[in-house]
Amino acid sequence: MESFQMIFGTDGIRGYPYKGVLTEQGLLAIGLSIGKLISEDNSEIKNIFIASDTRSSTTFIKNNLKKGLNTFGIGTTDLGILPTSSVSIMCNKYPKSYGLVITASHNNNEYNGIKIFNNIGEKINDDEQKIISKFYEYFIKRKIKTRINNKINIKYLNSIDEYSDFILGKFIKRGSFKIGIDLANGSSYKATKMIMSKTNNKCFYIGDKPNGENINSGIGVENTNPLRQLIINKGLDFGVAFDGDADRVVFIDNKGRQVDGDKLLDFLSSKLLKKADKFVTTIMTNNAIDNNLSKKGIKVIKTDVGDRNVYQSMVKNKSNFGGENSGHYIFKNLLNTSDSNLTLLIICNIIKDAKDFHKIYNRKMNPSILKSYTVLKKEDLKKISSISTFKRNFISKNKDYYLNIRYSGTENKIRILIQGKDKVIIEEYIKEFSELVKKL
Repeated sequence: MESFQMIFGTDGIRGYPYKGVLTEQGLLAIGLSIGKLISEDNSEIKNIFIASDTRSSTTFIKNNLKKGLNTFGIGTTDLGILPTSSVSIMCNKYPKSYGLVITASHNNNEYNGIKIFNNIGEKINDDEQKIISKFYEYFIKRKIKTRINNKINIKYLNSIDEYSDFILGKFIKRGSFKIGIDLANGSSYKATKMIMSKTNNKCFYIGDKPNGENINSGIGVENTNPLRQLIINKGLDFGVAFDGDADRVVFIDNKGRQVDGDKLLDFLSSKLLKKADKFVTTIMTNNAIDNNLSKKGIKVIKTDVGDRNVYQSMVKNKSNFGGENSGHYIFKNLLNTSDSNLTLLIICNIIKDAKDFHKIYNRKMNPSILKSYTVLKKEDLKKISSISTFKRNFISKNKDYYLNIRYSGTENKIRILIQGKDKVIIEEYIKEFSELVKKL
């Protein structure tokens, strides 16, 4: 079989604009590859929806993708700046279309990327990623004459209204809270205000003034300090931080404390699921949840990291709720991917008052430490003898603990997660691993 290199990470294609796969030539090859996949898979599909976040490199990426797509007769419908889920919604509603989102999610403006959805609003699967990567290998080596054909490219001016109406249509207006919302200067900086203005909640916003350069800059899910300060200063009931493409959320209670994602998963699954239901999450989720849900007769199914993997397992196992402790929550009976606005409205429906967040915050989990370290290159972990030895020693001495060592799918980082009953033991192993990484 012909060899080729995968251009996809954990969640789509990601990198530095104007470098690597995100150069003009690379983007043309990606556009051609997606166009070829669609043409060979379903010749009836002649449109692809495109949404984006607020990064300055969006236009460069979008225009070069269009050239490749148009060459295969695939037109584009530009939705403008909208959350990732907007593309899923549109593909599901208008099934003779694929979808693209130009975003690098929680990363800052230095990065950008591409997420791809099929004609029923699902992120493409591993096989489709391999096909696109193989096509890319072919096109990147050749000079193909491409051009934008504006006769088949349109802008959808009412896209924000259609998206907002869809999200609001899933929401029963109940409760009235004072909420701090950090929009990360990202894709939902307009849509969230439109949605929340039609509820009974009083909202206070930060991260709502994007300038093309400031997405996720000192704010958003990776830095909740500004939101904590807003909550304390204004005496709000709770707060929520979005990431750049509005598919992840982090909640903060009225005391300015971040609510652990594992605890929120435990809370939501116990509220939304009943005996014999299935809850899908990742190997990174706290193993205390397994015990909590098993007592209620709810089966826990774990997948590799990535909300795409969670969703695919949910489909396979007929589960209606799943998620990651990083802040992705998927309500499959409502939507085929995660959405920050939908998650916020569901929380507003479920909780009765601000004190409910205290109860979530106080839920008991096993001690767990996750650490990330920058590496120069991603060598095969199985071939690094020091890591193999570390894992063997850990497993032999800690039968009831959980250890996971993996590379980030989007950055040059190695991550270690340890869960168990004794935090002191975990800290000792984390310290040992930290020293080990310095020698890699």
